[in-house]
Amino acid sequence: MAASPPRGWAWAAIVALFLLMTMGNIVSATGSGLGCPDWPLCHGRLLPPAQTEVLIEFSHRLKAIPFTVLLLVTVVLTWRRTPARAPRRLSVILLALVVAQIGLGGVTVLFKLPDLVSTAHLVNALVILAGLVILAEGNRAHPAVPARLGRLARAGLWVLLVQLALGGYVRHAGAGLACPDFPLCSGSLLPHHWESSVHWLHRWLGVALLGLFVHLALAARRTALAKPAAMVMGLALLQVALGIAAVLGGLAIPLRAAHAVVAYALWGGLVWLSVHAGCWRIVARGAEAPVRTRAEGVARAS
Repeated sequence: MAASPPRGWAWAAIVALFLLMTMGNIVSATGSGLGCPDWPLCHGRLLPPAQTEVLIEFSHRLKAIPFTVLLLVTVVLTWRRTPARAPRRLSVILLALVVAQIGLGGVTVLFKLPDLVSTAHLVNALVILAGLVILAEGNRAHPAVPARLGRLARAGLWVLLVQLALGGYVRHAGAGLACPDFPLCSGSLLPHHWESSVHWLHRWLGVALLGLFVHLALAARRTALAKPAAMVMGLALLQVALGIAAVLGGLAIPLRAAHAVVAYALWGGLVWLSVHAGCWRIVARGAEAPVRTRAEGVARAS
């Protein structure tokens, strides 16, 4: 019997979820969120009318099916293949989050895209993505990684999640052009009202995060995680550049879509890096993790 969760199935679920989130981003960028104004049916039918906005929204719903199936297979195989409690619990938590995600999707449509619910829908998807990466990669942490790298990665996850939540709110609240210029905000250093304030905070928190990602890449030098850390830093730079371009380009759909997709990739990359830096040993590997961690600490001290 294998001692690890089903890594291949977990990664298949990750890919399916990334595609599902990308399609959801396209729904938002094209203003198709109410292409199907009812739920779970679409215009009262199982098969919707052949209209562009309707088909965009309906295709997002369809992409949830393969992801859900892959997640269910991952959960079942995790329980069959590993006796460790922590991966089993994590898989059940992921299943519960997916049920919540389906409910949030329905509420989002039935209540006509409320900003906070739509943002919660995005944040929950990001948490599910993180959980799947932890489940897939949890027993593959590198032993010789500086503790500083792990601390930076863990701090970066929390700040980045706040940043992505702000970005989701800016998008769903229609505040993408609340500050229509850059680096100023409507010609001023500071914002003037609520929507511009959220936009301004999202903008400059993203710029500040670049410093953290630079420190992360420097901490990973001469380690096995040097290239992944440099890639994460590169994604962060691209993300800021796309954000600026999206504003100056009047929120052109391709730029908005690319900005969100790179954000999802950045989040997934940072979670992967944090797992390999040993931040999630206990969550992913079960009760034996604290013993091994103490043993590693003694070995490093000697």
